[in-house]
Amino acid sequence: MDTYDLTIIGGGSAGLVLAVAGARLGKKTALVEKHRIGGDCLWTGCVPSKALLKAAKVANYIRDAEKYGIDVQDTTPDWQRVMDYVRGTQHTIEEEHDNPERFREMGVDVIFGDGHFESSGTFVVEDTENGETRTLESKKFVISTGSRPVAPPIPGLESCDYLDSETVWELEEFPEQLLVVGAGPIGVELGQAFQRLGADVTIAQRSGRILTKEDTDVSEQMLGYLREEGITIRLNTTIAAVAQNQEGIAVRFNDSENGTVEQTFDKILIAAGRAPNVEGLGLDKIGVQVGRRGIEVNNRLQTSVKNIYAAGDVIGHYLFTHVAAFQAQLLLRNIFFPLSNTINYAVVPWTTFCDPEVARCGLTEAEAREKYGDVDVFTLDQSDVDRAVAEGETYGFSKVIATRWTGKILGVHLVGANAGEVIHEYILAMQSGIPLRKLSGMIHVYPTFSSSVWRVAGKWFSESTLIQTLRKLMP
Repeated sequence: MDTYDLTIIGGGSAGLVLAVAGARLGKKTALVEKHRIGGDCLWTGCVPSKALLKAAKVANYIRDAEKYGIDVQDTTPDWQRVMDYVRGTQHTIEEEHDNPERFREMGVDVIFGDGHFESSGTFVVEDTENGETRTLESKKFVISTGSRPVAPPIPGLESCDYLDSETVWELEEFPEQLLVVGAGPIGVELGQAFQRLGADVTIAQRSGRILTKEDTDVSEQMLGYLREEGITIRLNTTIAAVAQNQEGIAVRFNDSENGTVEQTFDKILIAAGRAPNVEGLGLDKIGVQVGRRGIEVNNRLQTSVKNIYAAGDVIGHYLFTHVAAFQAQLLLRNIFFPLSNTINYAVVPWTTFCDPEVARCGLTEAEAREKYGDVDVFTLDQSDVDRAVAEGETYGFSKVIATRWTGKILGVHLVGANAGEVIHEYILAMQSGIPLRKLSGMIHVYPTFSSSVWRVAGKWFSESTLIQTLRKLMP
């Protein structure tokens, strides 16, 4: 039996952060990974999708090259070469950042294989590298096994060899007609990428808008942009049935506007939800509670078994790589240091990496009004940002919600080029309680996309409730 101070089950974002920290603190640390280090982010999520989006954006630039005064003859993407670029990106990151030997050199015992809990203090692994069964005894365990895509119950779907966010990266033949089921971040990102690379894409969404976790202004703007690119988006639509035939995959849609419509596609990509990876771990045997969204934890990320913790997608709170890493940092303090901390999700940012990008932190306007009543809303069109004009990237806007009297930032919603980079100044302000009036006093480099922050913050001095009230009181 091998004895450890800390055993981590799952080698994704949270697991890797904890493994490095455990080793550096001199704790005997084991990292158990079923398949390969890097998790969904490296192999089926963030990295391949962003590489594919970059290739798609380059293809779009080439088609629009005349706008910049450049004549390009051949604008046809080569799918195999695009995928070579995607896979090359993955392997570069794997070799430089997520190589198992890198962690072993730090002192982490990296074990590949499937496993389960025998008790709250022991985990049994079928070590695939050494062909042996290993029993790991550990003072503390962290479960960070992630999540996987799930398909909705569509009649006939299982017989159609559909794609999801994991299997799409194995696609050898580029589809001319692609149906994407789901208009969340994954559906929008991949749908736009395939459209720009030459597919005729249809996105089917059950609700009445896309990107439903975003502010309604953001959803409406992005809907217009995507349709402008030629993507067919069916809202308020359900899929009654699908069937494979000689022409492809026949899909029968039901929507409130057109009734029942049938269309044939080459491939279907399911982007309609995820489920936590908890099967086979033996959690019920040791009393770890699992709910509908995943493993249940308290505000210290501790499960119902006191020496076992969980983080990342498997707890179902925010399914983002950066949130998993944030949770791992909290666990580091709670496991190894005497004073424990509680998790605080008050400032959680995210970005959908479509083009233009969509970035959010904090409350939507509707949420802010429900919680605070009257609020101030400041907006700036991207066409008012000189750098955006210079680069021909004028799609989008900034929208900031703040308290009426103090200018405390309650929510930020950005649509535009580099929105995922620009939002970090707002994140720092929200985390540190810096109001808009102070952001307006910070010198911003010109011309940059970040100067939009200065422009929006400056609106506080002309449009805020406090300033307008003071003006009315002045003689």
